[in-house]
Amino acid sequence: MKYIIEGKENKILLLFINGGGISKWMWKYQKSLEYRCIFFDLPGHGDNSNIDFTSIDDVCLFLVDLIKNESEDNKAVVIGLSIGGQIVLNLLKSYNDYISKAVVISALNNPMKTYNFLINPMLAISTPLIKNKGFSKLQFRQFALPDNWFEDYYNDSLKISIKTLKNITKENMEFNFDKIVAGIPTLILTGEKERGIMRKSAEKTSNYIKGSKYYIVKGAGHGIPYERPDIFNELLMSFISNNSISDSLKAEIYSCTD
Repeated sequence: MKYIIEGKENKILLLFINGGGISKWMWKYQKSLEYRCIFFDLPGHGDNSNIDFTSIDDVCLFLVDLIKNESEDNKAVVIGLSIGGQIVLNLLKSYNDYISKAVVISALNNPMKTYNFLINPMLAISTPLIKNKGFSKLQFRQFALPDNWFEDYYNDSLKISIKTLKNITKENMEFNFDKIVAGIPTLILTGEKERGIMRKSAEKTSNYIKGSKYYIVKGAGHGIPYERPDIFNELLMSFISNNSISDSLKAEIYSCTD
């Protein structure tokens, strides 16, 4: 799979994992960070649209090889949104030797296998509409992306295959993180405006990851890195550098673990 490396040379490697339906351009506000950063598109998305998304574990195997090849110490700080957050959790669950720190943003952790029978009918109805810009704009608004990112979103949505949509939806709905993990600093984030199921998922996740920090970001929905980029970047930098959170930042978040 294709990926890009940006930022400044630094022994700490940051690996960013996008959410489903959007591509690496969702991390535009994080490209100025003072670290060596890897950005890539999930299989079936953007520059990797020629490879169908199969499973979360298949993505993890690729990322393990990527970390081995690009890091100085076979470790990386992994950061993921939505299904990208689920991928981070799967790395923690099965491949934690390659993770120095983890950031999990709005990751569903509430398996809904009973809804699997709805996937094919839902996709049969929605897939033909993807090429329609009006319908695409409705989907776009659900991500709360900046308005000037619509063309990026629309052009990439045209590349996503039915197979990728089916697999990514199934993996997302069936995902379950229920393994005790300790020793890896983990930051868990959800937006204040998100559905209750997302906060319940974050609470469940934080209970399984010992010593993790869980914060709710004020004024944000499902897209914290681009909805509140200044807050997210400051929180991320404090987390990576082990610095205390400033009073101004504390005013923008709710701590759910302190």
